Amino acid sequence: MADYNNTQPSGSQYATGVLSKQADKVLKSWKFSRDSFENAREESERAVRYLNNDTWTSDEKTNAKKYKKPTLKYNIITPIISTLVGNEQLNRRQARFKPTTVETVAAADIVQQRWNALQDEQDIEDKLQIAFIDALTTKLGGWIERSWKMSPDGYLDFKYEVLNNFRVYIDPETRANDYQLNHCRWIVKEGWEALDVISEKYSIDPYDVKVERNKWWWNALSETIRRVTDKVYSSNLENYDKVNDRYRILEMQERVTTKMVKLFDGVEYTIVSRSEYRKLRKDNPGLMMLQEFDEDKIHVTTIIPYFKNLVVKDEDMDQPTSNFDVFPVWSYNYNVQVNEQTSLVDLLLDIQDDVNKAKSQVRDYVTQILSGGTFIDKREKETIKALKEKGNQPNMVYELNNPAIMPQKLPPGTLPPDIMLNAENSVAFAQRVSLVSEAMKGETARSGESGVLFEQKVQRAAAAINPYFKNLSRLRKALAKDFMDNFGHIYAEKDRVIKIKDENVFNEVIVNLETAGKMFNDVRNPSLYVELDEGESNITNIEENFNKMLALSNMIGQINPALVDIRTLVESAPIPGAEKFVEFIDQTMQAQMEAQGQQSELAQQQAEIEKTKGLLENVKTERGMMNDEEKLRLEDKKINQQGVSRGR
Repeated sequence: MADYNNTQPSGSQYATGVLSKQADKVLKSWKFSRDSFENAREESERAVRYLNNDTWTSDEKTNAKKYKKPTLKYNIITPIISTLVGNEQLNRRQARFKPTTVETVAAADIVQQRWNALQDEQDIEDKLQIAFIDALTTKLGGWIERSWKMSPDGYLDFKYEVLNNFRVYIDPETRANDYQLNHCRWIVKEGWEALDVISEKYSIDPYDVKVERNKWWWNALSETIRRVTDKVYSSNLENYDKVNDRYRILEMQERVTTKMVKLFDGVEYTIVSRSEYRKLRKDNPGLMMLQEFDEDKIHVTTIIPYFKNLVVKDEDMDQPTSNFDVFPVWSYNYNVQVNEQTSLVDLLLDIQDDVNKAKSQVRDYVTQILSGGTFIDKREKETIKALKEKGNQPNMVYELNNPAIMPQKLPPGTLPPDIMLNAENSVAFAQRVSLVSEAMKGETARSGESGVLFEQKVQRAAAAINPYFKNLSRLRKALAKDFMDNFGHIYAEKDRVIKIKDENVFNEVIVNLETAGKMFNDVRNPSLYVELDEGESNITNIEENFNKMLALSNMIGQINPALVDIRTLVESAPIPGAEKFVEFIDQTMQAQMEAQGQQSELAQQQAEIEKTKGLLENVKTERGMMNDEEKLRLEDKKINQQGVSRGR
């Protein structure tokens, strides 16, 4: 390995002092990473070509055309990647922000809802998917960049973009399982910009850099002289894209540790660097140091190598964060240095070649069989020419001026069975290497396979490919943790209105609202932590839980159908429009309850009526009995009176 500590970049002039050292550090770090990943970059370029179905080299296609050989492309890589991406969509785990105390419950809700809104506003899931494909394809990983952009209302806010992974140069000694880059020393991002963009972005007078640009007089020289001068100025030529008139920009981020001191002057507490503390103590000997601690910061140095390694930025990151503004995802998560990583597509490249060459060989063999070989007198020039030009066409008729030759059909040849078997074996081997089986694609291996067996195969296949998804989940968690760590700095303004999303509803909330001496929705220093959900909300788990509930309902229904909860079953069904059925069930049940209530009320009224009728009948009967008794008494009285009269 080259000694980069003693290597001086050729063809460069440095400014003096500290900026010279920083520019030197940027160049050395960039070159170190570039050389360490040289093979990985070349192989990654090949992988990208294969994913885009460009599987034959120029030399291979030229030779094939020369000898009239087919160059077939049976793409087995793209379907595998598509299957993985599709299954990832069905098994996504989302970041959840959790409070550490009761006092931070409201802050956790606001952070969660703002994160939900950002994901929707900036299509973060789509960008994560692109990074995921980059990781599966290349040895360079997939990268998401977080930046802070000024919004139209004049506030800073988060911005997320997908980075070109070929333009990220990471410390090669970083481990692939360090997904938050906590132990990464530095990263360098490469960009290409036009002169006017550079001038506006970094507040540089374009005249100053144009003077340097015009010094490269080789642009006006002849081609011969320019080839000579190109060798001299090769280091500078590589920093200028002449076709598009753009210049290379290198931005280095490095993690630096500063000694910080907490002070108390008798009135208030102050945190300063240790060097500042020494200066303050000279003027105030009584200044009390309460605590000393380390603080990690990200230092940013940006240079333009073409213009004498011009340093256009050399300062700490705008916000007090210890995180780089880039976040990786890798195809595999082995505990190895990132420059020793592999990718899924890289493992399939040779297999793809075998499939293409085997299929092309079959096509070529079939063509030869159909065409057959021909023995002919070399004096038959016209016939020979026709055979060479069209001899491989089916049903070809050869017209000869020799009456002695009778019409005849050449017998077809036979296709060796091994040639077809080789292609089929290559496809099967690709499935074993990628761990993406027929079951993962929703295909049964053979007809008549039971549903239980197929489900078991799907579960095993899902378990096999889970490491790919886990790596992407790590990226999600890293982004969410960085969002949480910087939330209080970005949304620190009082009475700031931010857009939030709760479930599927967008709304607005005022944070850091001070009213009557009290602070509401205080998010300036939220004490939270991040965890990933267990995937209860993903489609795969919903379907699995529904199938289990359906099976349980069937078992209960066999015992007592009345115990089956139809509403809950329909509500959990992973079917579009199921909520309409739930509404219909609720309406029907409500109507039935109302009807039952009315019937019950009518029955009660009828019972009251019948009861009243009974009472009336009793009264009537009692009255009748009383009347009868009264009549008897009257009759008895009348008889008695008559008897008395006779006695007289």
